[in-house]
Amino acid sequence: MSRTLDFSQTPPVLTPAPGQRLNDIWSITYKDLAPRLGFAWSWTPTTIIRGGYGITYYGGQFDNINILQLNPPTAGSLTITNPNSGPTAPPVASIQTPVPAALYPANPFFNVVTMPADRHRPDAMVQTWNATIEQQFGKLVLDTSYVGTHGSDLDTSIQYYNSPQPGPGTIQTRRPYPTFARIRALDFTGASNYNALQEHLEWRVNPRSNITASYVWSHMFDNQGNSTNTGGCTCQDVRHPHEWANGTNDQRHNLVVAYVYRLPDFAQSKMAGLAANGWTLNGLIALASGNPVNVTQSTDSQNNDNPWQRPSLVPGANPYLSNKSAINGWYNSNAFALSGYAFGTTPRNYLIGPGVKTVNVSVMKNFAMPYAESHNLQVRFEAFNALNTPQFSNPGASLGASAFGQISSTKINNRELQLAVKYLF
Repeated sequence: MSRTLDFSQTPPVLTPAPGQRLNDIWSITYKDLAPRLGFAWSWTPTTIIRGGYGITYYGGQFDNINILQLNPPTAGSLTITNPNSGPTAPPVASIQTPVPAALYPANPFFNVVTMPADRHRPDAMVQTWNATIEQQFGKLVLDTSYVGTHGSDLDTSIQYYNSPQPGPGTIQTRRPYPTFARIRALDFTGASNYNALQEHLEWRVNPRSNITASYVWSHMFDNQGNSTNTGGCTCQDVRHPHEWANGTNDQRHNLVVAYVYRLPDFAQSKMAGLAANGWTLNGLIALASGNPVNVTQSTDSQNNDNPWQRPSLVPGANPYLSNKSAINGWYNSNAFALSGYAFGTTPRNYLIGPGVKTVNVSVMKNFAMPYAESHNLQVRFEAFNALNTPQFSNPGASLGASAFGQISSTKINNRELQLAVKYLF
């Protein structure tokens, strides 16, 4: 049964009552107007100017209402502590009795999930605009584009909506709604922006070879962190959750170079040429900067039951190690300090992780079948991450943990070799 909090009552209560149905779970949007406009102008025979603007609406994560079924009495969760006072007072729960009745509190404080107080759930709106100049220089064609997007009414969830302000004292009695433990509140007021300069160069060198290069210089930022189903709001101040910062997927630089080169014919005889001639070399080089990393602290120094709390910056300290590497570490822990009974001064998504540098190579040939002109047997040998360069994942970013600043994994596999055969007809 789906239930949500009714904030019109003090204290708020779950509605509807057991056995009743929840009607009008949210207010429906009927005014989604989505115009689109585009143009193309051939300024000269070798210069074309294009542009466009459009609005698109998305329903968002409809299945996020399923979490409203996690509320009591049909479901519900509790946060309990298994006490351990030493040898004379062993833990209440054990392997033999993992869920003893004595561990269950007499007056439990349930963790609950709720819609916004106004039940307003607009469709996510995305505005996109772009302008491109395409110029031909002989065998080269260069596209220079500006691309921008703006998202509004984006969905997220404030997972620790019932966390109190930082300070001393018992957390439960300081919560805004002390009759409940944690409250996960759905939110549909997030926003994002993306702006990019995009360059695309295509060079038809000769009939045997072609080179394509693309470069993107961009900045993506938002005020929510993640969507409902990808982790929710990464906000440390849940009363003011919408803090603008670098987006989780922000990547300032991205360069990709691809080439195709048909190798010359090495054999003169027809028989030898069946094996030696007609091979094509393909390659892809990708260089990209890293993604943002959100710094948190491993202990609840703010005393507010919010794991998204952040430490404070130490003035003048460089957050990156001067000799950063996978062995030495990436971040300088001395550049941060536990925030204590205050919100940390470290901005959200403050640091940047390692980038990506990969080289992929392949050679291929189509063998014509003697019984049918349109039939070919394609043989490909491919090497992914051919130089076997480690592509490191983001370092640990929980201040106080032993893994802070340390890299423990890779995000792309090491060299992979692949032989493929495909029959084309």
